[in-house]
Amino acid sequence: MVDELIYSELAKSFAETGRFLIRDEDYGAYGIVYPLLIAPAWRLFGAVPDAYAAAKTIGSVLMSLAAVPTYFLARRVLPPLPSLFAAGLAVALPSLMYTGTLMTETVFYPLFVCVALALVLALERPTIWRQLILLAVCLLAFLTRSQAIVLLPAVAIAPLLLAWLDRRRLRMLADFRVLYGVL
Repeated sequence: MVDELIYSELAKSFAETGRFLIRDEDYGAYGIVYPLLIAPAWRLFGAVPDAYAAAKTIGSVLMSLAAVPTYFLARRVLPPLPSLFAAGLAVALPSLMYTGTLMTETVFYPLFVCVALALVLALERPTIWRQLILLAVCLLAFLTRSQAIVLLPAVAIAPLLLAWLDRRRLRMLADFRVLYGVL
């Protein structure tokens, strides 16, 4: 796959030079988070097959971490055992086959679940810190895959939808001034 070549080149160049290069040329169209996370594989291993295997291992570990925010998200509405089951289901998806390749999906999936958890927490109690964490996780998701830009309209609409569904809480929109100010 082309993605594997591109991300391995970005990671390898970052490990060697501290810059994201493809065939010794600057190329800024790809996210930087994933190459940053797999760059240690190329730093630690000299042989390409070993570095490739280490990068796939890093991706497998990262993608399996989606179970952690899934558990905490499920705990908002379920007891511990069903929440644990939900976390297990989160890592029993066919898309986990991506862990055998060098693709951003291995990082984006757990980040997406983190965005969902951060959004729920910010909607429950819209403190300044929770709103800033939500925006930071959205930024991290965007720096992983530019398609994450679609998360911003969802984050912006969620408080409005919550206020509309619970008409008694219309004045709660003022609590999201940090979120809307940054957006």
